[in-house]
Amino acid sequence: MSIRIRPRPATSPTWPAADDHLTHPEWCARGHACGLGEHRAQPVTLRVPGRGVVVLTRVLAADGSQHAEIRTRISLVAGDTNARAHLMRIVTEFDAALRRMVRPQRRTR
Repeated sequence: MSIRIRPRPATSPTWPAADDHLTHPEWCARGHACGLGEHRAQPVTLRVPGRGVVVLTRVLAADGSQHAEIRTRISLVAGDTNARAHLMRIVTEFDAALRRMVRPQRRTR
């Protein structure tokens, strides 16, 4: 598993200046989420009561690229040793899921 942190550019030549009129994509939630160098859709929240939450948000970045922002909150099992093992399982599962999601899809005819 590899983790990379890339610094974001402070400004982007493709993003309109503060005084330009912003054109929102149809899926943009608008409001306070816009104008900070990106457009953000209304988040989609998936819950398993008492166990965890996943929040997915579509984002249009200042450079024109799009991505999905995924935040999670997962309840860990009791006890430090068990919680550490649970964390390792979570990391392993997320790594496998991420690799599947970013793999180019095969075209079906």
